[in-house]
Amino acid sequence: MQKLKKTFLLSIFILLIQFSIYAQNDSKWNIGIEFSIDNLSISDDRDGIDYIITDGNINGYAIEFDKRNYSFGIAANYLIQEKLSLSSGILYSNKDLTGTFNCATCNHIGTFPGYSPETIKQRFLVIPIAINYIFSTGKIRPVINGGFKNNLEIKSDLKENSKSYFLEAFIGASVYYNFFDSWESGIGYNYQIALTDLYRTDEFNLKTNSFFLKINYNIK
Repeated sequence: MQKLKKTFLLSIFILLIQFSIYAQNDSKWNIGIEFSIDNLSISDDRDGIDYIITDGNINGYAIEFDKRNYSFGIAANYLIQEKLSLSSGILYSNKDLTGTFNCATCNHIGTFPGYSPETIKQRFLVIPIAINYIFSTGKIRPVINGGFKNNLEIKSDLKENSKSYFLEAFIGASVYYNFFDSWESGIGYNYQIALTDLYRTDEFNLKTNSFFLKINYNIK
């Protein structure tokens, strides 16, 4: 929890620095909204199935990454140089899973019961910090980016086993198009991989493929 607080305060501090710069020179800023479709999986070869222990040393959920998840929120971008920018924001992220409970130590009488798959809800506030390189400054702008995402848990059906926070690294590419003088839209892709575990009883190795849409307003 202490690590979570430190990371959150650091992210807020960076945002405050950015907005103080904006107050001095607003011509280098744009703000906008972002929406992404997020496909979760794991990085090792286990047929897309993981296991989270929730009771004792063996009982828990067999996890399938078959949900179509999403993120949306606001983002801000500050132009450091002509082709280099720093961005951040705050997003609401849905990271639901399908879980089937397994109780190997339960005492069963008669037929062994079959547990039905259920949706395990996981919701986060996400604070990304990214550096972006812009290949062209014309009407169409290809961009590559990379950085980190701080995931702060706000809801989890497995909260008792959760650390309430995990950190991801990401790299991606996008293309932006200026359709009005002060407006631009962009589509792109991010590959994300967890650097820390969300659950105390599992090395999750979570990875995410995200396809996103952004609409930005360039502040003059």
